[in-house]
Amino acid sequence: MQNNTILFETKKFFCEEFLQMDRSIRDDFVGCVSDSREEATVSIKKLNVQDDTDEQINRLFRILHSLKGNCRMVCLDPFGDTVHHVESVMSLVRDHQLGYLPEMGEFLLLFMEEIAVLLNELIVNRGGCEDGLTHLRQLAVSVMDATSQEGKYEKINQAIHSLKGVGLAPSELPSSVGARVQKVPEDTEFMRNLSGYIDEISIYRRGRSDQLIRLLELFNAALSQPIDVSQLRAAGWMHDVGMGFVPHSIFNKEGALTREEIKVLHQHAIIGFQLLSRMGGWDEAAIIVLDHHERFDGQGYPNKLSGSSIHLGARMMSIVDTFCSITTERSDRSYKKSLLSAVSEINANAGSQFDPELVEIFNRVVKENLMKRQGISE
Repeated sequence: MQNNTILFETKKFFCEEFLQMDRSIRDDFVGCVSDSREEATVSIKKLNVQDDTDEQINRLFRILHSLKGNCRMVCLDPFGDTVHHVESVMSLVRDHQLGYLPEMGEFLLLFMEEIAVLLNELIVNRGGCEDGLTHLRQLAVSVMDATSQEGKYEKINQAIHSLKGVGLAPSELPSSVGARVQKVPEDTEFMRNLSGYIDEISIYRRGRSDQLIRLLELFNAALSQPIDVSQLRAAGWMHDVGMGFVPHSIFNKEGALTREEIKVLHQHAIIGFQLLSRMGGWDEAAIIVLDHHERFDGQGYPNKLSGSSIHLGARMMSIVDTFCSITTERSDRSYKKSLLSAVSEINANAGSQFDPELVEIFNRVVKENLMKRQGISE
């Protein structure tokens, strides 16, 4: 895929105090943003059926007020200032100076979604788009400044179209929106970025994709490169991207998942497969992602394949992914197991979960890699 030309320069903001905070605090804040949007969704649904109107409007105001306070608590003043503007809109509605329209609820949810997107950009890229926050503030002010019911309806719909990115030709975009247009990255850069976002979702995944791909490449080399390296790397970057669509409550749940939660979790392999299939040129990587939770004995998902009917790359991925998971701390496990414990666990499941021949080869890969790191030659 060819890169498009960068159309506009972007202004950046940096919240170093927030970025230097403990990772658990940042994760808690990200969770709070998500929870705020979910709470707002409940209130807006009730407002749209005229249920407890005053109570729900008060609740929306409190949600925004708390979100603003939390932003400032974790030194995200640019976000707090932005939320303040939409809080001011809800203050006018609460005080009956501005009538509530269903479209206002849609605008509010899109606004909060954009806040979450910009927050994720800040965390992943160590810097955020100043024009994005400026644009949000401008939209809130335009709604607040509407002097008539008709004018208000028009301004809200314009804001909704703007946040959805529809309804305006590129030449008609406000300068603050146009400034946010970025180059379209090549597929590999795009996939690497996505895997980075997933690794940021949980404090237990940091550096996970790099570790997995490094081991996959060593594994592939030990097998005399049966899988195209670019396809293997793509599968490594994309195998857990579907996890980004799994609710936070499931992704980081401590203890056993319910049957319904397991069904939701299992969808991540299908989502990754679908994304790669639509990109074009990554068919082998897509199949590896789809099959990487199949088991050698046929008890895996999503298609209950067994033995050699599972793609070779997926059988390799299954072993490496499990190894990385075992040697990494998780929310339901306060410690990480040793390398030897991980190898022992994988060997114990050879022939059931894993291809036994591949397990033997993986043992050699781990041993050689360990000896190389220790400066020992055979």
